[in-house]
Amino acid sequence: METAVTRLETMFQKAESDLDYIQHKLEFEIMKNLPDNPSAEENPVTLLEELSVVKSRYKMLCTQLEEISIEQRESMSCIHATLENTMKMVQALQRHADLEPLCSVSTVPIPDGEPQFKPVTKEMLMAVPKIIRSTVKLVDLNSFYRELFNYFVLNGNRAALNVAQMNKMNMKATNSRLQILKELSIVEIDKQGNAKLIV
Repeated sequence: METAVTRLETMFQKAESDLDYIQHKLEFEIMKNLPDNPSAEENPVTLLEELSVVKSRYKMLCTQLEEISIEQRESMSCIHATLENTMKMVQALQRHADLEPLCSVSTVPIPDGEPQFKPVTKEMLMAVPKIIRSTVKLVDLNSFYRELFNYFVLNGNRAALNVAQMNKMNMKATNSRLQILKELSIVEIDKQGNAKLIV
């Protein structure tokens, strides 16, 4: 679009230059060949006046074209700025999404007054002694914790469960995950190895 506007400007400038040349040429020819007292029909002054009108119209069009060109440049600048800001916002959102733990399993909305699921954070996990947390991944730990939360809190079950019972319910329980949750005071484990959530 900018190239087209520039091309039009060049065309108008050339047309104005041509008109100037024609006017000067006509004036010279008139002065050279005009009789001392020409009749109204032979008087070329009318032609020159019309030429002046055409020139003034060209100048007006050139002015309008310049205004269009300025507006076009301002629009392009605004579009570039908007695109740049949009890209920055997208990048910021991507960084924010990368920082959020992948473990934030989608939480089911819970009516007001009931306990809400709060996943284990990376800082909480790192506070657990390494010998206990072993190679347990945060995302897996929170997935297991969420299953326990649903069973004991949302479904209102009170009976403690052992690892085998948990796995029958597809909780993907392991002793390591249970020990971490115990260390964080999220679950309690009795002497028989049965665990339940501390609410």
